[in-house]
This record gives sequence, C-alpha cells and structure tokens, in this order.
Amino acid sequence: MTQCSNHATAFAGWVVVTSAMGVVLQWDTIRSLTGSAPGLVLLAALGPVAAALGYVLVLLTRAHNVAAGAQEDFHRFIARTPPDEPEFAAPAFRRLRLLTAAARHRAILTRTALAWAYVSGAAFLTWSTAAVALTSGHR
Repeated sequence: MTQCSNHATAFAGWVVVTSAMGVVLQWDTIRSLTGSAPGLVLLAALGPVAAALGYVLVLLTRAHNVAAGAQEDFHRFIARTPPDEPEFAAPAFRRLRLLTAAARHRAILTRTALAWAYVSGAAFLTWSTAAVALTSGHR
C-alpha cells in the first residue's frame, strides 16, 4: 500500500514540477500571447490548468500529513510505553489499526492526486502545443 502511494506521489509530483518548468521555459511564448485576442483566451485557459496542478499539490500535502501524523502517533506510543506493561497489546493494536487506516487514506489521496496529475499534465501539454502553434503563426 505504501509503495504504490510512493510511486503515485513521485509521478504526480513530477508532473507538477515538469509543468511548472514548462511555464518557465515558455515564458517568452506566454508573453507574446498577450498581443492577440486568441492569445488572451489561451492565457485564460492556463488558469484552470494551473488550478488543477495546484490541487494535485494540495492532495499530496494532505496525503503526507495524514500518514506522517499517524506514524508519529504510533512511534510516540511505542517509545513511551514499555512492551512489558500490562495491557500493552490492546492499545498497540488500536494504534496499529489507526496507522493502517491512515495508510489507506493516504493511498486514496495519492491515487486521486495521480488521476488529477494525468488530466492536468495532458491539459498542460495540449495548452503548450496550442500556445506554440499560435505564436509561431504570428511570427
């Protein structure tokens, strides 16, 4: 479960970073779009794409916080509670169940982030292709 979440996190994060670098590398193209009405429409279309990429970051951050909080709680419990203490097993099992639930929640969030990353990455690629086509027609 954690390994799949890690892969989803890595790829979704890569899509966001690659798209951000795409904006940086196409800055001159973006600036040249302001000179025409179709270019302004295309610039406006970049807003929802950027919002979708931002949502991927929000989902990944939530996934991290869910898992990290549960892990910290479990490790804190293990560090503070001697294993030979009476009634250790029941609270430890309860904490382990909470940790497992957090890992499942993280998996759901990272799969959702991955789906959004696929969509927003494809949208950015489409936007980028349209921007280059539009600006190359004006030169």
